[in-house]
Amino acid sequence: MSRAVLVFAAVTTLAAPVAGADPAPSTQVDTVTAADQAVALAYWTPERMRQVGADATEPGEQTAKPWAEPAPKGVGRFFFTEVPGGDSWCTATAVPSGNKDTVVTAAHCVHPGFTRDDVVIKATNIVFVPGYDRGKAPLGVFAARAFVVPTEYSLTPRDMAMVVFGPRNGQHVADVAGTQKIAFGTRSTGGADIFGYPGSKLAHGEFLLRCTVTATRESDSVGDTWSSPCDMAGGSSGGPWLTGFDGRSGTVFSVTSKGSLDDDLRTTSLTGAPMGDVAKQVYDQASAI
Repeated sequence: MSRAVLVFAAVTTLAAPVAGADPAPSTQVDTVTAADQAVALAYWTPERMRQVGADATEPGEQTAKPWAEPAPKGVGRFFFTEVPGGDSWCTATAVPSGNKDTVVTAAHCVHPGFTRDDVVIKATNIVFVPGYDRGKAPLGVFAARAFVVPTEYSLTPRDMAMVVFGPRNGQHVADVAGTQKIAFGTRSTGGADIFGYPGSKLAHGEFLLRCTVTATRESDSVGDTWSSPCDMAGGSSGGPWLTGFDGRSGTVFSVTSKGSLDDDLRTTSLTGAPMGDVAKQVYDQASAI
């Protein structure tokens, strides 16, 4: 059964590092074989991409509005299969990197956690479709070759990942789709443009929505987070929170981590993972892969 991903309670898992990997302290690296990359590209046909959100049941957004223009630079839909589980998706954004193949998303989009029976859920068939719109992949489809997450990524402040994709027909993601700048460190509370492919009855994950809202910096016992009144449904996880957005580009300072629901199961607010020192470490490592 397919479903859109948006965590409504912090993931309570921490997967073990991949055998043979040698991650830097506080990070975890997973790699994808060339054979599995080929399988992922064959798996995600246009028909399968359209079908994954077809049965959406979450109420439509009111604050978030459809984005009528071509997707901002580097923003796209991030597909994967949960095993056990089914086909799903998040949102992701290409950022500048040494390999020109790195995108930022939420950690729970590549490490979904455990089932109710404590079975580890694995994310497979990971692909990125920059500029995805209503079944179309105008800039191509890219298969993941590695991803890096912080340890303790189950905590909202660390719910971010950097995913490295293989070139497609000799072309890198950044060269094809462009990138959004990314900033590591704190910034003041202020305006934000938040993008995502929510799996609501309004969008079915098929096109981008945007919230233009005020983002508020908050702190609790596990660290700082960002909060906003954006009401995007599941599938918006990993979507960029941009400052200084000019209609095509801005600077990523957070990614969507989880949402809050009202009694009608409508998303009322989103929480974002900040791009702090740990995120910078993850980024540096991914950029060098």
